Amino acid sequence: METLFNSPDKFKSNFVTVDGYKTHYLEAGKERSDRLLLVHGGACEIGLDCYRWYPNIIPLSKHFHVYAIDELGHGQTDPPRDLTSLANVKVRAEHVIHFIDTLRLGPLHLVGQSQGGWIVTYITLTRPDLVNKLVMIDSGSTSGSALTIEGDRTLKEDIDVNGVRVKTGSGELPFYKEVFEPGTKLPKEGMTTTREGIRKYVEAFCYNKSMITEEFLDHLMSLSKKWNSLYMQYRGRDYWTSHTIPKHNDQYYIHGVHIKNLVDTIRKPTLVLWGKNSSKGIDPGVELYKRIPDAQMHIFDKANHFLWLDQPMDFNSLVTWFLKKES
Repeated sequence: METLFNSPDKFKSNFVTVDGYKTHYLEAGKERSDRLLLVHGGACEIGLDCYRWYPNIIPLSKHFHVYAIDELGHGQTDPPRDLTSLANVKVRAEHVIHFIDTLRLGPLHLVGQSQGGWIVTYITLTRPDLVNKLVMIDSGSTSGSALTIEGDRTLKEDIDVNGVRVKTGSGELPFYKEVFEPGTKLPKEGMTTTREGIRKYVEAFCYNKSMITEEFLDHLMSLSKKWNSLYMQYRGRDYWTSHTIPKHNDQYYIHGVHIKNLVDTIRKPTLVLWGKNSSKGIDPGVELYKRIPDAQMHIFDKANHFLWLDQPMDFNSLVTWFLKKES
């Protein structure tokens, strides 16, 4: 399998100025192919970037002109000017919109995972002119996993999270106990600064642990050295002293409405992908899928939150099929 680590001649590493920010992205594929943008999820407090797509970019580029962005505060892209907005999903979403406009890429296909799934959903809702088709991957921030959402009458008392029943309204998921300090999403000591800590943190999202390769870990360690101190300053203990998990989750609302209660207005063909063994829970993903018109859903067996790493060949094939097929 061709990856970013063993086939460096098959992609380009580029920079562009977007809204005053130095923005890094990877690019692969033929110029005249349909354009596809991969939008990553959260930073894991180390600025985890677009290299998380390391087994996907080159295979997908055989069918599409692929772009993979480093969002604000991730990888080689600048942090936000207002550092209190570091990691804020709305700020990152607006930056991705500016990126698409700056490079004049729209309309194009959007593929987003986790918080990136929230971002591509936000773009589809607010700038549908930029979107051809939408692929949403295991996005707990979009589905509202384990959250009580005002006005939502479809919520069950509890949800299934990889065989564990979790009370709805807690906002907390079982894997939090492995990697976060109690009542927060602050990583435990060493989880973002040591090689074994970072391995454990990222493995919490993978079914196939072997995909966290030594080359990938080398890259993650370099990101930690660049970003971790900044994340600890602006998203560390002081942040969690003033933010409960529900308050932290306010960023997933648009004008006072959680994004999951807006997806029924999507008018673009949508594919929802989820892991059967997702650390975010499978029930919220199924309920989210039911709300979206003209949508399809595929659940990957033996796959966790980072399902594109767990099942890269099947993931690449399924995404290619969906984006290539006639609507």
